[in-house]
Amino acid sequence: MNKQTVPFFSLSKQTENIANDINTAVSAVINSQQFINGSFVEKFETEMAKYLGAKHVIGCNSGTDALWLALKALGVKKDTIVLTTPFSFIASASEIAPHGGHVAFIDIEPQTLNIDPKKLEAWLQANATFKNGVATHKVTGFEIGGLVVVDIFGQCADYKQLRGIADEWGLWIIEDACQAIAAEVDGVKAGNFGDIAAFSFYPTKNLGAFGDAGCCSTNNPELAAKILRLRNHGRATHYDYVEHGINSRLDGMQAAILTAKLAHLDKWTERRREIASLYNTQFANLSFIKRPLQVNGKHVYHQYTVLAIDQFGGIQRDELKTFLADRGVNTCIYYPKGLDHIEFLSSCPALKNHCPVSDRVIQSVLSLPVFPELENEQVLYICEQVKEFIPVMKQQQVGAKKLTV
Repeated sequence: MNKQTVPFFSLSKQTENIANDINTAVSAVINSQQFINGSFVEKFETEMAKYLGAKHVIGCNSGTDALWLALKALGVKKDTIVLTTPFSFIASASEIAPHGGHVAFIDIEPQTLNIDPKKLEAWLQANATFKNGVATHKVTGFEIGGLVVVDIFGQCADYKQLRGIADEWGLWIIEDACQAIAAEVDGVKAGNFGDIAAFSFYPTKNLGAFGDAGCCSTNNPELAAKILRLRNHGRATHYDYVEHGINSRLDGMQAAILTAKLAHLDKWTERRREIASLYNTQFANLSFIKRPLQVNGKHVYHQYTVLAIDQFGGIQRDELKTFLADRGVNTCIYYPKGLDHIEFLSSCPALKNHCPVSDRVIQSVLSLPVFPELENEQVLYICEQVKEFIPVMKQQQVGAKKLTV
C-alpha cells in the first residue's frame, strides 16, 4: 500500500455526519435560553437512564466531578481508605485526596488490565480486620470505605467476584465507567455494577460532548438525592444549603448535544467492535502483539491497546511507535506511568503496595486508532505496517530492553 496518514483520533467525519442533529439541538437551547439545568438536562438524564437501564442519572460537569461526587456521597472523609487500580487515568485515584482519604493500590489482571479480584481479596485478608463491624486497616486503624473499580479501555471488570468480596467486607463500589459506556455483562450495561457509577463525556469518549461533561448513575434513590444536592452547592431547595457541595451542573448545551449523539451510540459502538475484530484477526499470528481480547461481557474498545513484547521478553513498544509514526500512523500510550508512582497519591506509607503487573504493563502498552469513522482500508494499512515491523524487530532483539519490575 502507498503511505497513508492515519490520525489517532478524529471527530471531523462524525461531526459532519450528524451536523443537522447537532445544529437542531444547539439552536433549541439558544432559543430557549435554558443554559443551566432546565429541560434539556432533564431530558438527557432521562434518556441516559433509559439507555443504561438505571433508575437515576445525575448530570455534572465532568467525569472527574462525577467521581468526586460519588466519593462524597458515599461518605469518604479524613483517613478513609479507598482501594483502586494503579493503571488508569489519574482521576480514578486523585479525587480521593480532596476528601482527606488515602489510596491503596491493588494490582491488575494481566489479561483484562482491570483490578485483580484475587489480589484484592489477598490484600484484605493480609491487611484488614473488622473493628466494631467496620473493615479496618490493621496498621493504621483507618476505616476501609470501598473500591473505585475502573472499566479500563471499555472492558468491564469482574464484578461478580468484586461484589462478593465487597459484600463480605462491608465495602461499597464506585464503578468508574468513564471509558465503558455501552459495555455490558449478561445484558446489564456498565453503570449498574457499583453503588454509584461515574461517566465522562469528554469529546474523545465513545459518547462525547463538545466540551467537558459527565454524570453519575445509581439505583439507590437516597444516593441519587444526595448527588443531586452535592452537584449544586449542597442545596436541598432554593437557598436551603444542608451540606458542603460544589458547582458541577451539566449545562443545557452539552446536555442537548449528548441527547442527539446518544441516538447514534449503538452504531458507533458496533463499528468500534468491528475495527477491533479486524485488528484481532490480522494480529492473531503475531507473537509480539498481545491483543485486547473480550473477557467480561461486551467490550466497547474505547481504546484498542496492545502489549508489544517479543518472544524473548524484550519491549518493542517505543520502537514500534516510532516505526508506525514514520509511516504516518499515529498512536498513543495509555498509560506511561502507574498511579502508584505519583507521590501525592501515596499519602500514607503504611498503604504502599507493590503492583508488579501494572509496572510491567506500562512499559509495553500501545494504543492504535479505533474511532468509528476509521475506514477498513486504514485499519488494514495499520496492520500491514505492524507486520512490516517484524524484520526490524528481529534485528533489534539482541539489544532490546527487557521488561523490568
